[in-house]
Amino acid sequence: MSTQYYNAEVHVRTEAGDLVTIYHDTSGPVGMSASEVRAAAEKVALAEVPGGKVEGSRVSTDGKQR
Repeated sequence: MSTQYYNAEVHVRTEAGDLVTIYHDTSGPVGMSASEVRAAAEKVALAEVPGGKVEGSRVSTDGKQR
């Protein structure tokens, strides 16, 4: 089964009002949709910033299959 690398940046507002960026890099099956990658990355980011609120995010891939 081929895999592909995916990168995400998730901007989270902390309970104290600070804005932090969580970087989430992962690999997964080739052809994951942006919404699938984003959902996984946002879940990880919110686990790292309890009580935080996602303000925005972006995802990308290098396009290479492994």
